[in-house]
Amino acid sequence: MAFKSLMVHLDDGAGSAQRTELAVRLASRFGAGLIGVYLVPTAELTPTVAALLPEDAVKLRLEESGESQRRAEAMFRQSATAGRVGGIEWRAPAGFAMDAAAAHARCVDLAIVGQPDPDDGESGFTRRLAEHVLLEGACPALFVPYAGAGADAGTRVLVAWDAGREAARALHDALPILETAKQVVVVSLARERTDADAIALAQPRLAAYLHAHGIDAQFKRFDGDQIEGGERLLSQAADLGSDLIVMGGYAHSRARELILGGVTRTMFASMTVPVLMSH
Repeated sequence: MAFKSLMVHLDDGAGSAQRTELAVRLASRFGAGLIGVYLVPTAELTPTVAALLPEDAVKLRLEESGESQRRAEAMFRQSATAGRVGGIEWRAPAGFAMDAAAAHARCVDLAIVGQPDPDDGESGFTRRLAEHVLLEGACPALFVPYAGAGADAGTRVLVAWDAGREAARALHDALPILETAKQVVVVSLARERTDADAIALAQPRLAAYLHAHGIDAQFKRFDGDQIEGGERLLSQAADLGSDLIVMGGYAHSRARELILGGVTRTMFASMTVPVLMSH
């Protein structure tokens, strides 16, 4: 298996270059095509709005918007060309950014987006776009920390496993990466006895499935762990030297996670390495 089509979200922030760098490395690694999708929070200048503004203001707005997009495209093309990516495509769709992000994500193997940076004035937009791609894009989403990603992301992988649907979906979606990784460690967090039993029953099946794909994984399980799940996974990633985490996203309802916290929410806030999520 291999990824054949990757998409990376670009905007006017500093994180665009970091996301593009990782996207280029993955595209080169898998011989995949790479699509740059430019989406920004600036409201579209419709004819109705333009008619209410002074002519000079409209002209300045269009010039600034066009120049920002040209800079982003030049950076994307330069990085992809330097990384010897075979197929390169640039898109700057009009309309509502969230709908456009999901629509383009539905026709690729992997969507690469950014972690919201709390110090960025556009962090709210970045978070909404990231969640929309995860929940509506129907493809795995790879979230890149705003602090950047290491050069070897995807060679030492931690897989979060609870034997549930979202975890299984993420594992299946990540197979192209897992099959070429140097180390795969499956980490399970079982707070209740029923969780531990389900995980124990599933482990031999999972080990056999991974072995059929040439993946000899290690398994670690934490029973009755009082540490919050996301914090435990990040701690394990640091201890294992993992450069990528694979996990299901929003295994509970989004509303429940927002109220009670949750692994997905913790990852959005505190990820230290790229995180591949599927919903």
